[in-house]
Amino acid sequence: MLLQARGDRYVQARVWFTLFERLWMLRGFENVLVDPYLDEVQFGRLRDRIVEYNLSIIDQWIARDVDSVYFSDDWGSQRGLLISPDDWRRFYKPAYKAMFDRVRAGGAHVWMHLCGNILAILPDLIDIGLNVLNPVQPQAMDVRKLAAEFGGRVCFNGGVDVQGTLIHGSTDAVRREVHTLVDLFGRFNGGYIGGTSHTIMPETPLDNVIALFEAFLEYY
Repeated sequence: MLLQARGDRYVQARVWFTLFERLWMLRGFENVLVDPYLDEVQFGRLRDRIVEYNLSIIDQWIARDVDSVYFSDDWGSQRGLLISPDDWRRFYKPAYKAMFDRVRAGGAHVWMHLCGNILAILPDLIDIGLNVLNPVQPQAMDVRKLAAEFGGRVCFNGGVDVQGTLIHGSTDAVRREVHTLVDLFGRFNGGYIGGTSHTIMPETPLDNVIALFEAFLEYY
C-alpha cells in the first residue's frame, strides 16, 4: 500500500547488516577475521549463502520498483580498513559486485553505509557500481581529498562532524561546516546529499542542531 501511494517520491529499500556484519553476527567478530585463512572453503560457503539470500531480497525490492537499495557494512576504523585491502578484494569484493550488479541491472541506485576510513577500497566500490556513500566522517577521511579525488564519481551523503563541531562548536562553526561541504561536493552534478557524519549525539546543543537544519535549508 505504501509503495502504491508513493507518487513521485524516491523510494529506498534496505539490505541491512549486509555481509561482513552478518558474518560476524553469526560467527563472532574474531572468528570472522581469521576464518578466511583457517578454512577458506567453509568461509566461502557461508559468505556465498548470505549473498544468495541477499540477492533474493534484492529481487523482491526490484520487483516492487524501488529507486535504490541501501547496504551496510562497517569496514573502517577511524585510521584505516579493518583488514588488508588486498584481502578485502580477494574475499569480499566479488560478493559486493554480485549484489551491486543485481541492483543496477534492475534500474536502481546503490547506496552503502560504511563507517570509518574506507579510502583504500573506495575506488573499488565505485568501480563495481556504488552510487552513494554514507557517511562522510571528517575525523576519519579528509573531505577535501575525497572531493578532489572522487567528486563527480560518487555521491557523498553526510559529513557534518557529530564528534566535534556539532558537540563542541558554535552555531557559526556548524553553519560554516555545512557551507564548506556543500561547496566541496555540491559543485558536482548530484554530488552531495546533506547530512551528518553519523547519529547526532545526545549531548549536542539544541542550538547547533537548529543551525544545522537552517544552514542546509538555505540550499532548498
